[in-house]
Amino acid sequence: MALVSAVAVGMSPAVATPADGGPGGGGGGGSWSVTDGSASDITASYAPAKGDPSIWPKPNEVRVNLSDAQSRQMVEDCPLYSLCVRNQEADGLWSAYALYYCLPAGQYYELTNFTGTVYAQNSQTVTARFLAQNDAELDRIGANSGKNISWNPVWKIDLC
Repeated sequence: MALVSAVAVGMSPAVATPADGGPGGGGGGGSWSVTDGSASDITASYAPAKGDPSIWPKPNEVRVNLSDAQSRQMVEDCPLYSLCVRNQEADGLWSAYALYYCLPAGQYYELTNFTGTVYAQNSQTVTARFLAQNDAELDRIGANSGKNISWNPVWKIDLC
């Protein structure tokens, strides 16, 4: 765990930080807010149940216990300077993630329990790469675009 703490100190945004100082705004203009009144359900602490999808280090934004439609809208409304992905939880609900910070060279966001083929949106000005366990590139999403990603072989995300 000491290594992870040291890594977190060296993280930087994927691109220049917006004028307001944070990763708000949105490639799709969204704020990642939920309108059905269930905010307490989707802002739970980041402690996924066994079998639920997760990303380490923890992404900038994490929303859990979403409907398919809510998670799809959140990914399509990806905040500016972020890569947004989603995947289904073990109970059939969905989780959505907005990744914002670059990791040091050779270090990647690591995925657990991501399966199926699901849409991802890259609202950055750089390409995001999806990697196998051995770091081989499996897929990529260019700047300011989105596509379906086959998660079954993907172990890691290279954000920058």
